[in-house]
Amino acid sequence: MVISHQYKYVFMQTMKTASTAIAKELCEKYAGEMILHKHASYGEFLAQAKPQEKQYFSFAGVRNPLDVAVSRYELRKSARGPSRDQVNRMQNRYIDDTGASFSQFFTEFMVNRGVDFATVPLNWRSSSFQSIDYIYKYENLQQEFSAILSLAGIHQLRPLPLVNKTSGKAHFLEYYDETTLQFAYTLFEDYLRRWGYDVQENMLRKLTLAQKLRHHRNSLQSRYGETALWSLARRFRPR
Repeated sequence: MVISHQYKYVFMQTMKTASTAIAKELCEKYAGEMILHKHASYGEFLAQAKPQEKQYFSFAGVRNPLDVAVSRYELRKSARGPSRDQVNRMQNRYIDDTGASFSQFFTEFMVNRGVDFATVPLNWRSSSFQSIDYIYKYENLQQEFSAILSLAGIHQLRPLPLVNKTSGKAHFLEYYDETTLQFAYTLFEDYLRRWGYDVQENMLRKLTLAQKLRHHRNSLQSRYGETALWSLARRFRPR
């Protein structure tokens, strides 16, 4: 997360939205400084911010999750990126051991195990995220960055330099077969609609009951941990 007391802005770094490049540019050229941790949420910021800081211009990014899922596959396939995270290691091993195609990877980790943090931020529905002043789209990054600086009253010094960009990747829709595409639009429908991405109505399908249960269980487990999940199950178990 980046804050500037000179220009009175705060930037939330959501995953896979060029947030590393933006943070670097803000710190080098526009009086920004890192606070909290890289992917701190706006809610975390508000919980510790001074009254005047809560009035700072806030911004964060979104990206089409169908595209993010492909980038995540390519990243894990090449075993690049952070390996300390348990999910990253699991996905690396799965691809290494099975030689999984994108469709197999998507089915295993998005449908069967639940959407992971790097594809759709779990706090996007929160009131704090919804209250952010400006949500930019990764797909229009250069224009959006210029608009952000203008809204913050900052003169732009140069185009945004891009770093950590996944190379050698075809257009993301080329990775999807029809079944995987149907699952993707179903899983991400709410997010796509909320942030103005196209939803192909003819591609929406219903998950089976077993897939829904697995998906919700693993989403809860990812969010709260195995111990909390079992505690919740015991609480509502019939007596």
